[in-house]
Amino acid sequence: MLLIGLTTFQIQSGHERAVRTASANLADTARITEEQVRGSLRVVRLMLRAIAEAPRNDTQALRRYMATRAKIVPEIRQALVANAQGVVTIATAPQIEGTDVGEYVFFREARVLPAGRDIYVAKPLPIGLDGSLVILISMPLTGPDGRFDGIAAVSLELGFFQALLKSVHSGEDGAGALLATPDGDIITRDPEPEVFAGKNIAKGSAFAQHRDKGGAANTFVHVAATDGIEKVFAIRTLTEPAMPPLVVIVARPLNGVLADWRTEALTMAGVVGALVLTILGLTGLASRHLIAMMASEERYRGLIETQNDLVVRFTLDERVVFANEAFARAHGRDVANAIGMSWRDFVYEEDHDATAQAIAEVTRPPAFRATVESRMRMEGGLRWVSWEGAAIRDMSGRIIEVQAVGRDITDWVENRERQSSLLRELDSSNRELEQFAYVASHDLREPLRMITSYLSLLERRYAASLNEDGHQFLDFARDGAKRMDMMVLDLLEFSRVGRVRDALGEVSLAEVISIAEENLRLRLVESGATLSIAPDLPVVIGSHGELIRLMQNLIGNAVKYRQPDRPLMVTISAERSESGWTCTVADNGIGIAPDYFERIFDIFQRLHSRSEYEGTGIGLAVCRKIVEHHGGRIWVESEPGVGSRFRFTLADQPAQSS
Repeated sequence: MLLIGLTTFQIQSGHERAVRTASANLADTARITEEQVRGSLRVVRLMLRAIAEAPRNDTQALRRYMATRAKIVPEIRQALVANAQGVVTIATAPQIEGTDVGEYVFFREARVLPAGRDIYVAKPLPIGLDGSLVILISMPLTGPDGRFDGIAAVSLELGFFQALLKSVHSGEDGAGALLATPDGDIITRDPEPEVFAGKNIAKGSAFAQHRDKGGAANTFVHVAATDGIEKVFAIRTLTEPAMPPLVVIVARPLNGVLADWRTEALTMAGVVGALVLTILGLTGLASRHLIAMMASEERYRGLIETQNDLVVRFTLDERVVFANEAFARAHGRDVANAIGMSWRDFVYEEDHDATAQAIAEVTRPPAFRATVESRMRMEGGLRWVSWEGAAIRDMSGRIIEVQAVGRDITDWVENRERQSSLLRELDSSNRELEQFAYVASHDLREPLRMITSYLSLLERRYAASLNEDGHQFLDFARDGAKRMDMMVLDLLEFSRVGRVRDALGEVSLAEVISIAEENLRLRLVESGATLSIAPDLPVVIGSHGELIRLMQNLIGNAVKYRQPDRPLMVTISAERSESGWTCTVADNGIGIAPDYFERIFDIFQRLHSRSEYEGTGIGLAVCRKIVEHHGGRIWVESEPGVGSRFRFTLADQPAQSS
């Protein structure tokens, strides 16, 4: 019975340890997901604030300004401003101007937001121009008298949040992540966002348990309402005052969590079962009863000694009475030398109190069990060990000893600490990025707009008084302000590469080039350029939006730096390489001297004067940053007067995590 009891204890301990470890890892994943959602919302919030602060007296100017702001987030369908009565007055899609949105939840809730909160995220609604589901995020506007004066809002594709959800869960069958409103309406989910978007999970789910328990973070083992699979859930609620209290849920199927434990438990149960059958057979032979008991004890010891886990048993006065070989070996001792020592001789001094408290819990009802993580002085130095303790009783039921089973978790603890460090760095990075985005989109550009306005005012008032030089000076100043504005916008675009993008997945190069060509249609027609695209372009692994930007920049560069005395020809092809594909964008333009092959990829580097070619010198720097974020490299092969070949590498398989 002792053998079966100890084996059962070890199996149960392993089960609890596996679930606890998975819950801790999943809680860290949910924390990271919450930070990413918060960062994405901050970008949209900054954009809405910029629209809210812009003058509304010039409809055309505000529409252009809103369209420019919307380009910061590729997933934005449209942006709009509605007055206090709910009528759309200005929109990036002019055909919806005049529409009454006063009865929509994104208008009603924005109007009654509590103090300190300035954006509202609605569940997906079928109000897009094509009837597809979109996420509406709105911000209330305030008039000069401080009263409600309408809303500014943007509509987002489901992929805005779905991409980051896909990047955090394990990908195994039954795993997933979702984002929901405080009322339980699903904003998006991965997998199958279109199936679940807009559905409510407030009742009969992990969501309800999270809400009932209170607090910002919880973990549960629960049968999912969506697919009937028992899962481990980690749930967090956004608590930043200005943000809506959205709920992040990340889940793994319990079956996958327990796969390794199940294999180990079946093996142990098989061995113990065989031992029990042997013991039962021997007990039938009364004359060999003592021999049978001794054989059983030896088999039990053999089973314990073959475990990699540390097993130790000690009396209530802290003296060790049993230790397996794994325990003794880890501490550089013989088993005989460990017997009689105090458990305190093995545990790091700073962890004595926590260990003693856990031992005290073992002797108290109702569980008579306890867990603790403590550092042990071992051969290789201090190591973290996770202990599961249980009470051992004599025939009368009195507790006489404590048995503990431990497993070295040093690597897991170090990974946990690294994750905590990464989270702190992520917090700092998000704050810096938010500050940069605000300065780039608002503080830096506001003085430029003022300079341009006053230059125009000077010209209107004193045009008759200015001579030719005076008019020329005004033109120079206005051109400088315009170029500075372009540089600020380009710098903001450069900073977004790799930070705000869709998840990496399979992307058709042919589709990417087709979209880039359509975006450049007017420039291609005006320049008389011919675009030759290879018919067998591959499918690669990448970010759809960033690869469009890459191809658009390279084709646009070919158009800009074409030879004036011959028709422009741009050829796009791809060939197999060792790690995936090498893509080429070739042209017959003015070419580049070898001395500048590296310099052209640096930010704000120009080889020509602005009178010859417009631009800020950031396009190829963006190209290099996009390619490097995809794990590839980009270079140029060129001959002045003949043309250039820009080449870059892309993978065709997802990167293997180490």
